[in-house]
Amino acid sequence: MAVRFFGYACLGIISAAILSTAGILAWFIADRGLPVEVPETTVLTPTVKPGGRLCIRQRVNYLRDCRGNVDRAMFDAHTHRVILPPVKYERPPQGLGLRVITTCFTVPEEFEPGAGEYHAAPEYACNPLQRYYWPITRAQNVARFQIVPR
Repeated sequence: MAVRFFGYACLGIISAAILSTAGILAWFIADRGLPVEVPETTVLTPTVKPGGRLCIRQRVNYLRDCRGNVDRAMFDAHTHRVILPPVKYERPPQGLGLRVITTCFTVPEEFEPGAGEYHAAPEYACNPLQRYYWPITRAQNVARFQIVPR
């Protein structure tokens, strides 16, 4: 009788461990909601000379405390590309809520006149599965501007 009770107890503990692990993994997989919204992106300097400053203002709504990584780059119409330093944070820099962020970059001297673009490709991680394997991504923010001759 004691052996049977011990066997059922072990079976119950093993089953509970398997089911709880599967439940947590299912919760992590289903957690795909965007933690950040960017309702507006405005180019403050729509025309820039090479070597000049490009300023961009974004309204950003932080909805959840999640880790973020934003890879950024600037392009011109003549195949020049500059990779900008990424923005990385463990939690939203100023807490949750709507924030206005203004960033300025120097347009490289080698950029030629024509159309230019600023791209920001964000990815977010709100749980361990997203941090190490499958981050939340969304469409890039693209801000267009004109590069004028000097």
